[in-house]
Amino acid sequence: MLRYGQMIRVLGPIDVATPEGELSVGGRQARALLGALTIGVNHAVPIDHLEGVLWADERPASAENTLQSYVSHLRGLLGPDSIVRVDHSYQLNVGPTDIDALRFETLLIEAAALQERPEERSECCREALRLWRGRPFGDLADDEAFKLETYRLEEMRLTAMEYSLEAELALNRHELIVGELESAVREHPYHERLWYLLIEALARSGRRVEALREAANVRRILGDVGLQVGNDIAELERRVLDDA
Repeated sequence: MLRYGQMIRVLGPIDVATPEGELSVGGRQARALLGALTIGVNHAVPIDHLEGVLWADERPASAENTLQSYVSHLRGLLGPDSIVRVDHSYQLNVGPTDIDALRFETLLIEAAALQERPEERSECCREALRLWRGRPFGDLADDEAFKLETYRLEEMRLTAMEYSLEAELALNRHELIVGELESAVREHPYHERLWYLLIEALARSGRRVEALREAANVRRILGDVGLQVGNDIAELERRVLDDA
């Protein structure tokens, strides 16, 4: 387990948060090792895999000894029982609130169950999204060993954004979230649900001309890559036209 009050953070550059402030994990390889152990948290991660994460096909003759020194460094940072040797593997042992990504996933699961309680759902999602500081794993996000997990976490972040914004609409806070939705569709132009929520928020705010303009924008953007808008947006566009 980690030392009291520590949290490993991977929803952004990899570091360790403590009650006294942030702790640097060290250089790229130390961060890559901690990131790989975090992905396999509470499971044994084979040494061969960890060496591949650190050195790919250019492993030095001293790879296993060097890996041991990095593990010792991380134990010194996180606590002597944080990483254990299991046969030819290492295992990071932490609780459900000791990694920001684990905490985020727990909050997202809670939010999914709060569909009929939008106030609580909104608060839960906002707490989850506050954990994010940038791309997962920071400068390691595009490394082969981290690409899949980066994508998975980023998709979950989009889900949290959707839950949050849907809850705000359910609470009739449409005027307050238009700006956030405008930024969201610029950042994720092919994510139809965000466009739907933006068009809905604009229409509810009495901004029907702008709502129709955004409907045209999403049609154009998707059309440029050979796609059509779904039935939900098409139906919403018809409703806005009928109300005009």
